Amino acid sequence: MSNLLRDTRLRYALTAVLIVILFVVGYSIGTLTGFGAPAPAPTPTPSGAARVEPPVQLTDFTLVGKAGAPMSLSDLRGKPALLFFGYTNCPEECPLTLANYTRVKQALGENGDAVSYVFISVDGQRDTPQVVSTYLDQFDPTFVGMTGDNASLQRVAREYGLYVALEDLSATEEAHEDHDPALDADNYFVQHTSPSYLIDADGRLRVVYFYGTHPDVMVQGIQELLQQPA
Repeated sequence: MSNLLRDTRLRYALTAVLIVILFVVGYSIGTLTGFGAPAPAPTPTPSGAARVEPPVQLTDFTLVGKAGAPMSLSDLRGKPALLFFGYTNCPEECPLTLANYTRVKQALGENGDAVSYVFISVDGQRDTPQVVSTYLDQFDPTFVGMTGDNASLQRVAREYGLYVALEDLSATEEAHEDHDPALDADNYFVQHTSPSYLIDADGRLRVVYFYGTHPDVMVQGIQELLQQPA
């Protein structure tokens, strides 16, 4: 086994464990705050799919959709949803995840439109509804986008066991002669875990896919949901 393959598998395994830990902790905190319910730990597999057994009913929430109007998780009921949290200035994980979503939709063929593909921003300061809409249009105009103020986004992300933190870049930028202090407010990265969540038509969490999962694995999980009786 090559060093590269061994390192890749190790990274995936560690990421899967981290997601499981954060997921369980997130639900535990959610119980104490009245947002979310206790959930069993999903079991990670080598493919990157961590099944949630039994499925967990997710708490409804309302943020702001791409059109600027309120939008709730419950508005997506009636068909499965593939959902992840990110931000439009994300340098790698988010655009790659959205690109994979386009591959998933294409691979599903005539069932591609039977799924909602959802991007929720964790950067409420910069990601206005218009910014999110323009960003998603680069991948697929039918993709669902949601955003909101940072307090609301952090509260929602907590139930999903996400780690989200801002990384201020102004300290390093100040060393440059052309540094403009006026840009400091928007000069940051958002550190965040990057799993995708497969939610069934009744709003129950069924599978967690950690970052790097092949689109074919997601397609298989979605097809299993679509084949189940209503």
